[in-house]
Amino acid sequence: METAAAPEMSLRDYAQVVARRKWIVIAAVVVAIALSLLLSALKTPVYESSAAVLVRARTSDTVFSNVNTAYNDAKRATDTEIKLIESEVVAKRVMKDLGLTEVPPKASGASDGNTDVVIVTVQHGDPAMAKKLADGYVQAYIEVRREQAVSGLVSAGSELQKKVTEIQDQIDALDKQVADAPADQQQAIKDSLAAQRRVLVDQQSLFKQRLDQLQVDAALATGGAQSVREAELPTSPVEPTPVRSAVLAGIVGLLLGLGAAFLLDYLDDSIRTPDELTRIGGGPSVLAAVPLVASPDHRPISLSKPDDLAVESYRGLRTGLLFLGLDDDIKVVQITSSVSGEGKTTTATNLASVYAQAGLRTVLVDADLRRPRVHEVFGLTPTIGLTDALLGASVDSVVVHHVYNLDIIPSGKVPPNPSEMLGSRQMRELIAALAASYDAVIIDSAPVLPVTDSVALASSVQAVVLVAQSGRSSNKQVSDSIAQLRRVQAPLVGFVLNKLTGRRSRGGYGYGYGYGYGYGQRDTASTAAGTPAPDAASGQRTDAA
Repeated sequence: METAAAPEMSLRDYAQVVARRKWIVIAAVVVAIALSLLLSALKTPVYESSAAVLVRARTSDTVFSNVNTAYNDAKRATDTEIKLIESEVVAKRVMKDLGLTEVPPKASGASDGNTDVVIVTVQHGDPAMAKKLADGYVQAYIEVRREQAVSGLVSAGSELQKKVTEIQDQIDALDKQVADAPADQQQAIKDSLAAQRRVLVDQQSLFKQRLDQLQVDAALATGGAQSVREAELPTSPVEPTPVRSAVLAGIVGLLLGLGAAFLLDYLDDSIRTPDELTRIGGGPSVLAAVPLVASPDHRPISLSKPDDLAVESYRGLRTGLLFLGLDDDIKVVQITSSVSGEGKTTTATNLASVYAQAGLRTVLVDADLRRPRVHEVFGLTPTIGLTDALLGASVDSVVVHHVYNLDIIPSGKVPPNPSEMLGSRQMRELIAALAASYDAVIIDSAPVLPVTDSVALASSVQAVVLVAQSGRSSNKQVSDSIAQLRRVQAPLVGFVLNKLTGRRSRGGYGYGYGYGYGYGQRDTASTAAGTPAPDAASGQRTDAA
């Protein structure tokens, strides 16, 4: 059997998936938010305080150059200073300055826009300590910068002092050379060494001048860093933030819920809409889409609540079968399903009731010899029935007369060989006799897949209607049932999709939803035939055989 290719999903299809799986989405959002709030409640509050420091570019430590060689890349220079603020050296200095016994929490630095100002931020569980640490990191950084600057100047001064000393040694060596020479030669040697000594003296003078400048610079050095703004005492914690965390958790839960909903919908093989059932059927259409409505009592809803929307679906099923029988009169209709619990008995009992309400002399036969339920629906005492008729009892003796034109043949005693009895010659003859005496013969039969009873019976009827339940019947179950029925050339004429929920059950499927309501409890076809519809309270038996 070839089935039509599944169409691409539209936005409406996606919306329907979300509507079907809304509880999964809602549960995911609620769980995510609840976990977020729980974690926020268990988390220790964290306070954050920030101070600002002005960072100037570092100058060169070269003594003999008057050029100020700062970083060409200002951003790189600022990033370098931020790394110093966040370094272990500054943290240890803070620990020493504040007299802490443990290494303080690390500070984080960030440039304040396109400026040389760096914002130093520290987080701590105590708001006062957070403020103290933020100011402490700024002061520690300033001191480290000053010490580094002074250290560079001192190192340069030491090198200059060495040069001054070396030149003085050379001058002393020249003077000694003159002093050690004979008296008559001293003046000549002194004159020959005068130029060399003058050069050394000039160099020594220059180095002494630079050394004096370095000593002054070292005394005045600040390191180029300056506090701009002191930290403020935080009044509210930055962590936890229950509202923000709950919003973010809700978004994450929504995404996870939607993902789970679409995954489950993709893995779900159940039939949900009449269109899906029609595509699987590959020919026969959906004759009725019945909404999920519970009967107020144990009787069929067509008797208990004849003006309900679900009853109109069964009337639509009746009309569809009547139209199918315009050319070849269809009297004998078998109702079955793929597996148990899909609503075949409900469909059969309500269909028989609306046939009777339309003025047609109808008989309902319970041919489910495995788990018969028709007698329970109508409140009958199971005595004799179909199996007795197949064993030779007269038809009149097994018929129970119900309201108006509806007769019922219960299943009777459960036999050991249901398939053989339903496929026997006696069954075919009984069906032919009923078709001759009644306008409609509705047969409730066993499910197709568990047993072969319905397949054996299908060759004796004029039409087979397969019932599926929305959200429960799977594609494979329905496909296998159709294949088994077609294997014996069963007259499968259509489907009933049972227990529709949501918008699918309120218009768009079935026959004539929205017409004929509010005009009393009178079936339109019954009125045309001159037979009143049964009252909701008139479901008692008129004759129980």
